[in-house]
Amino acid sequence: MSPETHSPLLGRQRRWRAAVFGLAVGIAVLLVLGAFGFRVPGSGGSNNSPVDDGPNFYQLLATVNSSVSNATGGPWSLFSVVGLAAQGDFSPNVRGYEVENQSLPVNDCQRLLPGPTVWNGTIPVTTGTLNSGTAPFWQLAYFSNVTGQVLIVTSSSGAVRVYSPIPATSGCVGAWDPLPYNLTFWADQIYSNDSLPVNSPEAAQVMWDHVGQYWSAQNSPAVEVLWLGAQLFTEIEGSPGGNWGVDYLRCGLAGLAGDQNIISGGVYRDGAYGGALSGTVNCAILNSPPDAGSYRIVASTPNVTVSETAQYVALRYQDVFVYSNGTVTNDEAWGLANWMTSWNLTNTSGQRMPLATPMCRQWVATIADCSASISGWYAVILSASGGWQNSYGELSGGGVGWSEPVTALVSDQQLVIVCPNAWNVAGDTLSVTSTVATSTVNGSLAL
Repeated sequence: MSPETHSPLLGRQRRWRAAVFGLAVGIAVLLVLGAFGFRVPGSGGSNNSPVDDGPNFYQLLATVNSSVSNATGGPWSLFSVVGLAAQGDFSPNVRGYEVENQSLPVNDCQRLLPGPTVWNGTIPVTTGTLNSGTAPFWQLAYFSNVTGQVLIVTSSSGAVRVYSPIPATSGCVGAWDPLPYNLTFWADQIYSNDSLPVNSPEAAQVMWDHVGQYWSAQNSPAVEVLWLGAQLFTEIEGSPGGNWGVDYLRCGLAGLAGDQNIISGGVYRDGAYGGALSGTVNCAILNSPPDAGSYRIVASTPNVTVSETAQYVALRYQDVFVYSNGTVTNDEAWGLANWMTSWNLTNTSGQRMPLATPMCRQWVATIADCSASISGWYAVILSASGGWQNSYGELSGGGVGWSEPVTALVSDQQLVIVCPNAWNVAGDTLSVTSTVATSTVNGSLAL
């Protein structure tokens, strides 16, 4: 069967939602249905033996099928697959979603799914090659027509987790815009024609041979996104042909801001190449023309809680854009990552208070699970519902930074200063500044 006669049900569906700061995305159609060759002489996959890191798609399915079948609320139909192989510290939730309001799905997903997901934490760095079709992180989403619920399964560095089912009407499921209205449609896609497409190694190798090796040689480090069914992320307008999506991008990698290249390709069910689209996107608002602006973190009045051993100063915050003409928007401030910020606490005399090493285990349920240090203060980012997301302070290996190397700073979350209960922080000032030259971040609050 030729690619043109394949069922379109598993076809790629994309919409570009312009980022709120109005930065244009330049799109160049490089390859459509194989009409224009884009191979580098001598760069075929045979010269680049794949190196695995984590399971491929079929291996993961075999691992989780039993757990999914036994999960309450089924039977479950697979409607979305994403595998992430990142060559550096990477978080998908920095990149934005199809929905306009990023904070709604991120905060709701963090509430319903406490632990590593595409909305939470830093993806493991891959030690494999991008033509292997394997990934250290996978996320699968299933739908039940019986209960109207969605089941999320993740595989991270070999640890498989099946989360409790969540309502299809939740803000989290809304991350798959235009879901949840078409969940039944999407649930039919993965298994349309009663068969799965070729396995991810074949899809990855096909894309590597046509565009991946050439592109990644000029754009390193890179992130490979392997996906099937309903897609989560905004990338490129238009759709190459195919059932598998194999994309290469850089937004969301720690240390990268400004214009970055992206490429989005497709592979058909039988392994035929479906073409690729290429372009650039600005990962964060810049402090330079033509779209100059900055991020401002606006915090609420702090709420102070004192325990027997610790003091917690909690404040909710909003991320907003401030343009060079002084206009402050209430739009969602996409692209703001934790690594772009430096936090300081100064007393009433202007003296910086000493930082300490964060004393939280990952994914603790409440801030009360974070103990104070006698040597100084540290900060914790909590989700809108109060669950641990990240910690800022001295690092065990030296320097200052975050326990999760890269995550998004999303509106309606909380920042909590954890310090000894003997401290008097009244009148102290918490301030945030930028650590990246291309983007400006600021904000301060008197406690």
